[in-house]
Amino acid sequence: MSAENKGKRKTFRINPWLAKILIVILVVVIGYEGYDIYKEVHEREVAVKEYDDIASSAVSTNPEKDPETGEESVAIDEETGIPELVIDYDLLSSQNSDFIGWLYWDFDVEDDKFDFTLNYPIVKEHYANQYLHVTFTGEKNSSGCIFLDEFSNENFMGYSDFLFGHNMRNGSMFGSLDSLYKMPNREEISEEPMYFYIYTKDAVFKYVVYEFESTTNGNDTVYAVIEDDAGYDSYVSRLKNLNNYNCPIDISFEDRPEILNLSTCSGPHGSSKRFVIHAVKVGTIENT
Repeated sequence: MSAENKGKRKTFRINPWLAKILIVILVVVIGYEGYDIYKEVHEREVAVKEYDDIASSAVSTNPEKDPETGEESVAIDEETGIPELVIDYDLLSSQNSDFIGWLYWDFDVEDDKFDFTLNYPIVKEHYANQYLHVTFTGEKNSSGCIFLDEFSNENFMGYSDFLFGHNMRNGSMFGSLDSLYKMPNREEISEEPMYFYIYTKDAVFKYVVYEFESTTNGNDTVYAVIEDDAGYDSYVSRLKNLNNYNCPIDISFEDRPEILNLSTCSGPHGSSKRFVIHAVKVGTIENT
């Protein structure tokens, strides 16, 4: 073989029509992904506005101003220790007949980037995933609604009831709950109890966070439907052994106080990972 032939290299040519087809496919894929992202962001914005509007029209507060920072927060009733929220239950029921209560949790720690406020209406689903992609007003939306599942007691009187909400990237719905385990300094949440509240037409329920854990979707142990005292005692025994969080106040389970669990997605989109907060009812204030 001549030196001239040795120096030649074979060239690979793409068929012009094949190149055009590949470009078209690439443009379509990019366009589809772009539309998907736009749709997701738009739906989040729509949902945030909807829930802000609902809160503005159906909930009034008695704000108090911090004399040092000037920041406003919801006043706490000195007698009951409950945040002073006035809920228009009739209005909310007229907007959605499945409305059963209002969730309020103001999570405030030293590092502001972990602060969040849950301020949402709660509905009771009648069949699985009824409100997974439907908002409070019935609009189809990936943000969905905060809902009590079909196996839970609509009066929040079950042995162990479950509230579900999406882990939205913008922090809405239950998208900020993972702050509890992302915080670099866990000591702060171990020093003061974390309370949240469920407002219903008949009473306000006060809950304290007792434990939390990471699990997987459909885990029968975590998402167990508890129907008797023995099942409750077994569930509580498991919670006591988790050791992910030390509740700073003593909780007595002798009288079997109701447990309310807040569950949301965890990990990348489509993952089966879940994050669950286990809370115990520590107070009931009857509405007058």
